[in-house]
Amino acid sequence: MKIVSYCFASPKPILWCLVYWGLFIYGPPAPSYACEPHPKTDQQQSIQKASESLDKIMENLGQLTVREQSFHETYYSGMLITPSFKEGTLIFHPPDRLEKHVRLPTEESFIINGNDLLYENPSRDLSLTFPLQEYPALATLIEGLRALFNGDQKTLRQFFEVSMAGSPEMWELELSPLIEDEEEGVDCIRLAGEQSHLHTISIQETNGDHSELQLSPQLP
Repeated sequence: MKIVSYCFASPKPILWCLVYWGLFIYGPPAPSYACEPHPKTDQQQSIQKASESLDKIMENLGQLTVREQSFHETYYSGMLITPSFKEGTLIFHPPDRLEKHVRLPTEESFIINGNDLLYENPSRDLSLTFPLQEYPALATLIEGLRALFNGDQKTLRQFFEVSMAGSPEMWELELSPLIEDEEEGVDCIRLAGEQSHLHTISIQETNGDHSELQLSPQLP
């Protein structure tokens, strides 16, 4: 119950705990999900040596002027008896506006524009904004996603160690944060896709919780 205690004992506002749970706490104990380096097969070694393969993946991801995909998200946490689920839409407007609109089980929105995060919950009549820099772990995650969607490999490597498996046609990336936060941090992020389509985001936290976010093809 560490997070619950933290929410009510910490001087940080309770709103932050609500937003952190909805956007960043990803998730019976979660299924085994170890963030380990991709196995070094001969094929994968040759792909990793050819930096143009990763360049091509990033180029493909950065092709879309606006990225809009529906998602189904599953949260696993030691604080939950069963996994929790959310459905909605993820929208990215280059270069730095990221929107997560949850439709089910309850309507809420997380809108990151530059360095500010706007949280809206119509059922609770909430609409509040706070700066990302006050929450480094969340800021690191957001910067990584924005760099990925912009096809910006240089910025991505400022925040993460990047490893790759597969090919530009069918790929998997593993991102390990360069700045670690054992209390409320991300252990690693795994992303899988085909060409410019990102279809899976898996996030493993340092506390053992994790999420699996499945993305649909780009909405018309």
